[in-house]
Amino acid sequence: MTEVMRSAERRKSTARESPRRAIKPLTARLLAKYAVISLVPVLALGVVLAAASPDRLYLALAIGLTVLYLAPLGTTALVSRSLRRQLLLNSLQAKQMRAAARQYRLLFEHNPQPMLAYARGSLQIVAVSNSMVDRYGYSRDEFLTMTIRDLSPPEELEEVDRYIAAIGADQSRELANHSRHHRFKDGTIIDVEVTSGDLLLDGRPCRIVLSQNVTGRNRALAELAVARDEAVEASKIKSAFLANVSHEIRTPMNGVIGMNELLLDTALDEEQRSYAEQVARSGEQMMAIINDVLDLARIESGRFELDLADFDLRETIEQACAGAGPQASSKGLAFELALAAEVPARARGDSTRIKQVLLNLVSNAVKFTAEGSVVVGVSLMSRHGGDARLRFEVADTGIGVDPEALERLFRPFEQADASTTRNYGGTGLGLAIARELVQRMGGTIGATSVPEVGSTFYFELELGTATAVAEQPRLRGVPRAFVLAPGERAPLVLVAEDNPVNQIVAVRELERCGCRTQVASDGAAALEALDREPFDAVLMDCQMPGMDGFKATAELRRRERDDGKGRRTTVIAMTASAMKGDIERCLAAGMDDYISKPMRFTVLVDTLRRWLPVLDEPVDHAA
Repeated sequence: MTEVMRSAERRKSTARESPRRAIKPLTARLLAKYAVISLVPVLALGVVLAAASPDRLYLALAIGLTVLYLAPLGTTALVSRSLRRQLLLNSLQAKQMRAAARQYRLLFEHNPQPMLAYARGSLQIVAVSNSMVDRYGYSRDEFLTMTIRDLSPPEELEEVDRYIAAIGADQSRELANHSRHHRFKDGTIIDVEVTSGDLLLDGRPCRIVLSQNVTGRNRALAELAVARDEAVEASKIKSAFLANVSHEIRTPMNGVIGMNELLLDTALDEEQRSYAEQVARSGEQMMAIINDVLDLARIESGRFELDLADFDLRETIEQACAGAGPQASSKGLAFELALAAEVPARARGDSTRIKQVLLNLVSNAVKFTAEGSVVVGVSLMSRHGGDARLRFEVADTGIGVDPEALERLFRPFEQADASTTRNYGGTGLGLAIARELVQRMGGTIGATSVPEVGSTFYFELELGTATAVAEQPRLRGVPRAFVLAPGERAPLVLVAEDNPVNQIVAVRELERCGCRTQVASDGAAALEALDREPFDAVLMDCQMPGMDGFKATAELRRRERDDGKGRRTTVIAMTASAMKGDIERCLAAGMDDYISKPMRFTVLVDTLRRWLPVLDEPVDHAA
């Protein structure tokens, strides 16, 4: 707009100068013509007559005077004709200038964005657009009595003066953009984005200003920021809730499953053992449901992350199918695992999640098949460089699913129909979680089925090439050799646990491992016990009243550093939390290993043997 106004000024200046430039050459041409028409012929005729006869001098003078009289008439005619041409040209130029000026004025006045121009020296507003008048509430005459400062709230006048001084010192003449507040006539304050630039109006330095009302946009951005902060806070609350639910549910489940495991290790008659085994199966089903709910909640809250590492692919597949084989046999089903020869032995990916998805599909196949077979197949679809795309299939001869209901099966809390829940149980979360896991691993999942004939559930994944030759240690540190004192063969383990039932479970399980035990009900009591005598290991519950396991372990490590004897007591965390980062927090606190609740006897034995190699030998139970 600034360049347009400058162009208009240049045209006006050109129009004013054009008549003057045109008259100068016109005058010169007229004088030349006058000389040719009058003086030259007179002089020539006089010379000729004088030469012919002196007596004819008077005749020559008469003819000359006649010519001199007629010459101005011819000159006047020529001048008049030239002037008419020049005036016509000036008229056309003036008409064009008026049309251009009217066009530029209309562009300015009818611009949909509010615009104004003000004098740079006095800051007086010298022109306003129609939209400026309409939106701000001032009349055009009122605007022309105001300065640019009158549009700003009083509290921003100092800032406005600094800005005006800054653009006055700027010689680059580039457009300037800045945010500001403007005030309507009724007192309403709005947010505006202002774009301004220099121009000349009638030779006076001015500045043209375009203002855009961004109040609505800024309000929406502010509301969006508040909503984002609320969402982040809600996510934190949800994560804290999930962590608390995980701990509060897993802690009593540790007592239920642990106590029942101890019960099954005692002398029971056939009826009692069948009851205890049913309790064990129910407990495992309960834990599966709890894990599914927590997994789904983690996925929805965005706190789910993949753990990519090299792993034994064939071993992972076999582990996922290991539990289904006996279940199929108990129902009289044929169970077959078919691994193609091209399937790599090792790969890179999240082995835990692959096992979880495959286990879910295999468990469903066995559950919904009354007779016939369940076949698990893994094949190589393609290779891209070192990566392999694999297809996992689980085919059964079960009840089948209506094709229209297949897609619904992968939605949370949904099954084929209500009778499925009544007859077979389940929450309808397994396939929904499987789909989320496969999609997050970059794969696809689906199914084909024929009612009363059977179903085939499949998923495809692209796995990377294993880079490590052997697995790296999962935790820092290495198991130390256990030094036996004379007459003692059982390691001494401190159990730091506040729940009485879980104390019993941990003590009894440790005794089954061949360990001697002591119990501390919180972190402070555990530190006191460690000060009294050395322990070979500590089973440290993470969440205890008073001093929790994290603080107790950190304090133990500090004392060991200050002691200077180089002794390091093995600390194994017992955590009922299942959220991402809980394990990392255990290791960061100085713990060496961890066991998740509910605590399994086989897991406890394997963990203790990593740190107490003496348990690989037969040990005597403490009296």
